[in-house]
Amino acid sequence: MHAIVVGGGIGGLATARGLGQQGWDVTVLERQPDLRQIGAGISLWPNALRALHHLGLGDAVERAGGRIRGGGLRTWDGRWLSRVELGAPPVMVHRADLHEILLDGLPATIRSGHPVTDVHALDADLIVGADGIRSAVRAAYTPKTKIRDSGQVSWRAVVDAETPGGGETMGPRGWRFGYAPTGHGTVYWYVAAPGPLRTGTPAEQLAELRSELSSWHDPVGRLLDATPPELLLHHPLLELHPVAPMRFGERVALVGDAAHAMTPNLGQGACQALEDAVTLALLLPKGAPVPPALEVYDQQRRARTAAISRQSRQIGRLVGAKGRLSGALVRTLFRLTPDRLAAAGAQRVAAWSPEDVKRPADVNRDAGVRPADGRR
Repeated sequence: MHAIVVGGGIGGLATARGLGQQGWDVTVLERQPDLRQIGAGISLWPNALRALHHLGLGDAVERAGGRIRGGGLRTWDGRWLSRVELGAPPVMVHRADLHEILLDGLPATIRSGHPVTDVHALDADLIVGADGIRSAVRAAYTPKTKIRDSGQVSWRAVVDAETPGGGETMGPRGWRFGYAPTGHGTVYWYVAAPGPLRTGTPAEQLAELRSELSSWHDPVGRLLDATPPELLLHHPLLELHPVAPMRFGERVALVGDAAHAMTPNLGQGACQALEDAVTLALLLPKGAPVPPALEVYDQQRRARTAAISRQSRQIGRLVGAKGRLSGALVRTLFRLTPDRLAAAGAQRVAAWSPEDVKRPADVNRDAGVRPADGRR
């Protein structure tokens, strides 16, 4: 059986690896001329790490990244609003390192420099759209799903530095700063702020950040000072609304941002793409009928990703509050929330495991559906 995966990012490569391990012949079509990845840090929560271990890559990823063993939320002058210690800490890894690990030994044919312009012309038993927020596959089937601007923009970089732990800081007028170690003497940092997107040079944008955040607690200024302009990434924070169906007809499925691109406030974008990839592969061992598997895939993934996307958007609105009164109310809310409740909320989102995936027969049995031969 032959599968075509459109898109060679994290979700696409994880899907190709999972299907390849299930005995599929997989071709990855990537529109870029090569598969080198730019980007900064990616947080991999326990759900993503379980997915990567299922694919045989968990140990390599954990060696490549850094553990986030503690963190929380602070005000710009360094006062803690909440402190969170996680029993199963996430791993922060550079996107390029994760991409390289997913590529290593990939059981698939990769065709780079191969943009897909006519999805309906693709010929395979399974078509997987893993082509990001501007997915050509999704656009061919569900034009009602639109890209929505959150009203915020972000700057990101990975720099040579050392920090104990990580965390996020709320500042005035909706500005916030976060950071976490990525291992091997590097730190990932990000800034989120109200738009619009800046059009100046990276050096000019860094100067704006240093000016805006000059009075913020350590290590904010130190990490900005350690950032060469050429490493700075700047982009709007976008999401899809509504979350798209994750299967179409009898042979088309979506994974990752192609279906449910979300704001980064929960650190779950890449994690959900990895969950998608493993779920789809588990539902499609070689020889399994594709249509019922895709129906179950949509049932198991769409509601979960929609809920996480909605929660991420709500948190972004809270911590990005721009008014003085609204900002003060949000800080009070976080200060009064017990730390154990904040940790429990994060762990609930990250509780998924490959063992949770229900095959079509399991779903029918749970629903009380009789098989075709009349037996239970």
